[in-house]
Amino acid sequence: METTPAQSSITPPTCEAYADYVTRAEAVLRETAPCETVSPELGGIRAALAEHGFGIYGSYGPNFRYDVLGHNQRPQLYNGQDPTWRQSESIGLTYDLTRVGFGGKAQLTMALASEQGSYKSSNPNFLTMSIFAINQHFLDDRVEVQYGYFPLIRQFYGMVLGGNSSAAALGPISVIPVQVGLSLFSPSPAMTLQIKDESKRWYNRLGVARSASPNRFQYDLDENPTGFKIKVDGSNPLVVDEFGYQVDSSANQHSKWFRVGLIYNTSHYADYRKGGMTNDNYGGYVAATYQLTQPDGQSPRGLYGDVKVNYAPEDRNLYGKDFQVTAFYLGPFDSRPRDMASLGFTKSYFSKYAHNTVEQFGTDAERSSTALSLSYAARVTQGVYWVNGLTYQEGPSFAPAADDALLFQTGLNFAF
Repeated sequence: METTPAQSSITPPTCEAYADYVTRAEAVLRETAPCETVSPELGGIRAALAEHGFGIYGSYGPNFRYDVLGHNQRPQLYNGQDPTWRQSESIGLTYDLTRVGFGGKAQLTMALASEQGSYKSSNPNFLTMSIFAINQHFLDDRVEVQYGYFPLIRQFYGMVLGGNSSAAALGPISVIPVQVGLSLFSPSPAMTLQIKDESKRWYNRLGVARSASPNRFQYDLDENPTGFKIKVDGSNPLVVDEFGYQVDSSANQHSKWFRVGLIYNTSHYADYRKGGMTNDNYGGYVAATYQLTQPDGQSPRGLYGDVKVNYAPEDRNLYGKDFQVTAFYLGPFDSRPRDMASLGFTKSYFSKYAHNTVEQFGTDAERSSTALSLSYAARVTQGVYWVNGLTYQEGPSFAPAADDALLFQTGLNFAF
């Protein structure tokens, strides 16, 4: 029987149609495609929203870590020294702004994020607006602009690719671009501009934003609990620029991403060498992520290598430099094409000025931290991953110095 126009107009869209409403507010990683979430139709909510130009997404991630060598201490010095739990939640809406006259494939993203846990020194507890931003594309997607409020680290660097093994114990402040001022938990008022060449492989991405607070995460969240505050005391303008070459995996084409970035922050930081405050802060990074194998000759599945080198001046930063090497395999087994296994190594160097100052007052301090991590992310079912890992870490705490740790980590990730 032939379908009439009236009948086809009320036919519910398939989950592939909702991909047009996946947020574009994060440049490094895209949110899980609706067809890969726990509920592609979300009880009819996605279809109802899509009819009016909206998309919806969400996530939930409980996790636990513990130093199985039994170095329990109160108060604890690092993540997992005592049994440590944490969970994160997020929910977001997107809207197709071309429906109200915007050009450039304009999309608005509005999102909330929250985290709660038992160890707040490195990861704060919070509930905040995480994204309120407009993304637009022009000139056949060769020019992309984004403006509003969003975490700047999600636009640069590639923090979640490969990863910093030392962060298992030291927390995200050990990620040097975050330490130098790229916002992570609390969003910054920001604008980014990306320009690509005709091949769409070479690019330059420039960002201007309010810096994350030099007083660290909790101060940002306390001073700006809603996320909408334009000015936070001590947080001045920041500029970041990244130049790179990026190709996605396709038929007989391996994925590759090479980038170099520079960050300049006009905020004032504590001067570990002379005392007082500095006039600014700055840092840089070089990174490469390359697909080494492609077993089926057409997909992202395969072995990857990820290398990062980071630098920041040690007279105003606790973490002066580090290098990271990670090998990860997407789909390590034919029967598990969506799992991921990874092996990572990170060497982080602490500021000699901060080290000497601490030891002058009689407290032992580390000069460096070395971490080796092994992890496996197993796809339990559609939209659900179970991640387990072990990290052996020399120098899990800067000061006071602590014995080597062996951190067991386990967690679930749900995508809705």
